[in-house]
Amino acid sequence: MARCVEFNETEIIEKAMNVFWEKGYHGTSMQDLVDAMQINRSSLYNSIGDKHALFMKCVTHYTDVAIKETKEKVAKEPSALQGLIKIIRDKAAWVVDCERGCLGIKTVFEIAPEDAEIRKLLNKTNEIYLVFLSELIQEAIDGKELDDSEDASLLAEYIMTTFTGWKQSFILKRDPIMIKKMSEYLIKTITRA
Repeated sequence: MARCVEFNETEIIEKAMNVFWEKGYHGTSMQDLVDAMQINRSSLYNSIGDKHALFMKCVTHYTDVAIKETKEKVAKEPSALQGLIKIIRDKAAWVVDCERGCLGIKTVFEIAPEDAEIRKLLNKTNEIYLVFLSELIQEAIDGKELDDSEDASLLAEYIMTTFTGWKQSFILKRDPIMIKKMSEYLIKTITRA
């Protein structure tokens, strides 16, 4: 009789995610995943699927957690503009403090060019974050905290691509002061303060 497989899926997804984050998709073997998750290969295949299916779950988990945490932080701020400023300053701090970088960005460059399913997933999660950011910006515009001539969607896209540029700059130059200055400059630019 087959043994019933019991494990916490979120916990093993996080373990696998950390392996992918460290080694990249192509650099991660099934043995690396099995070792990190501490489950046997057949349990992995039977419950989650192959390496690609597991990776999709990891990327989904990563982006879901990131968006949830951002929304929770913004909800604690007294205004939409303060929420936006919090996002910008947190992202600048994260760029400097997170050595591993962004799993989403790594995935874009490593796998997305050749994998339509990954591109679709990343576009979907990117769109969710863009909608959230656009709505926050529009709320700040409606509340007269930002110039009403701003295009909320365009500004949201601009801010997100700026974050990617900060990470590239930090990887190459290792200058945390420059990242902080760029974040404050972005805030100054969008608030015209």
